[in-house]
Amino acid sequence: MATEESDSSGTGTDGGSDVPTEGTRAGRWIGKRWYKTSVGIVTAALLVVLTGVGLAVSTGVVAPAFTEHEPSAAAAVPPYVYLYGGLGGLAYVFTSMVIEFEKTTEELGRAGLRLLAAPLLAAGIYLLMRFFLSSPSTRQVAGLSFLVGLYVKVTIEALGSLARRLYGRPTGRTRDGGDDSE
Repeated sequence: MATEESDSSGTGTDGGSDVPTEGTRAGRWIGKRWYKTSVGIVTAALLVVLTGVGLAVSTGVVAPAFTEHEPSAAAAVPPYVYLYGGLGGLAYVFTSMVIEFEKTTEELGRAGLRLLAAPLLAAGIYLLMRFFLSSPSTRQVAGLSFLVGLYVKVTIEALGSLARRLYGRPTGRTRDGGDDSE
């Protein structure tokens, strides 16, 4: 009972941090290393399964329609662009886990969020590539899609730079977060 009272005071062991550590389900894994929590282990296992499925699909073992060399006329973006963009994102997650083995579960989740952006950015880069090249080869498209997935942050910065050059610099209000009163 005494431990419950001291835990409910809200001070915690971090000296008044805003991170909820008591009374929530997330409190069991927030701030802990990913490999020491069940959520982190399940997330890593899910990433391994996704990698295995992606590799199986990319080699044509499963769902050979994803590895067709010519996209159908109805599809604007061939499915393998999404596949290789996602594989690049998975490659980033695993390499970051190897390089920084002491990642927390939140950091692993943050790296895993790239998996949502990678296929979409790969599709955007594919459409941009199709604008400049009439018929890029499948190898070029797949390779570029993988690199886009691997380097999501660099791709976002490059696309932002391109947009600023094409459409001009944003106004002070947009750039500073809505405050013009300097």
